[in-house]
Amino acid sequence: MTPTTTPTDRPLATVVIPTCNDVEQLLAALDLVRAQTWPHIEIIVTDDASAEPVEPRVRGWAGCDQRISIVRRAANGGVVAAQQTGLARARGEYVYLASTNDPVEPDFLEASIAALERHRRAGMCFSDSGIIAGWNGKGQGFPLHLTRGETWLEPDDMAARLRRRPFHISSNTAVFRTRSLQAIGGCRPELGLYADWFACIVTALRSGAVYVPRVLAYSRLHPDAYSGSARWTDAMRARYAAAALEAIAAELPEILPRLRHSAALSDFGLRVLAKLARDPRHRAMIGVNAFWTAALRAGWRGMLPRGSRRFLRRAAMWPEVA
Repeated sequence: MTPTTTPTDRPLATVVIPTCNDVEQLLAALDLVRAQTWPHIEIIVTDDASAEPVEPRVRGWAGCDQRISIVRRAANGGVVAAQQTGLARARGEYVYLASTNDPVEPDFLEASIAALERHRRAGMCFSDSGIIAGWNGKGQGFPLHLTRGETWLEPDDMAARLRRRPFHISSNTAVFRTRSLQAIGGCRPELGLYADWFACIVTALRSGAVYVPRVLAYSRLHPDAYSGSARWTDAMRARYAAAALEAIAAELPEILPRLRHSAALSDFGLRVLAKLARDPRHRAMIGVNAFWTAALRAGWRGMLPRGSRRFLRRAAMWPEVA
């Protein structure tokens, strides 16, 4: 049950939940946030111009309490714009960009924030991800097996780790120190589907990150997923990837050596990297290692089912590719 009073002896955490025409999923997501064991939370629901405003439903819902605030956008701007609207109102020292689709364990915030409290220089915390197939599937862990215990990865260590054993930071596992996320522009709609990649990778390479080797959050696999392949053409992906690279070069040039060394651009995939490489400015940022790592990751996914990849991760017999 949710406590009747909100303890203030711990840092405030802000949970931002964008929503658009999915009020039933929103209420389920609110239930999961209300069940969090971290006691000091504010919840900002960003209604991205739903056909019917969500506020009456939320206010009339039995679980509604004083921690929930709702802001309605005048026009639909998409998930990232809705996240940015919520982030602009965040009062918490920590922020989690939640989803109406992706569930989390009850101690997700507590485990993540406790790790950040122990490692005050870290800009974010990320953990292992699980997956859920469809709306009725069961959660299945898909851990990264990066380290055996909680580990602080300072920026150079993060770059080296990404280079040595490439992996993907699943954004639904990330809890940010609010000031670190705001310092890189927050949630940037102009980056489209790579806005979450930008937030995670740039924060990690700029401020470092804490890794918690536990499955605390799950990504739901369904046809309408925001990052699903059907939603984005290669041309669109290349355009948003180019915007991300140009933002880094213009605003955060100090992380460029780490970005190149990390081969983190392999997350974009071979076809997008090939399009980016046509521009000499982008080609210089990518490097040969990003292409090689992207090819390795494509082969890893294409040849091996998830179960085999999970086994090899655990056995540390193959590069840690997501």
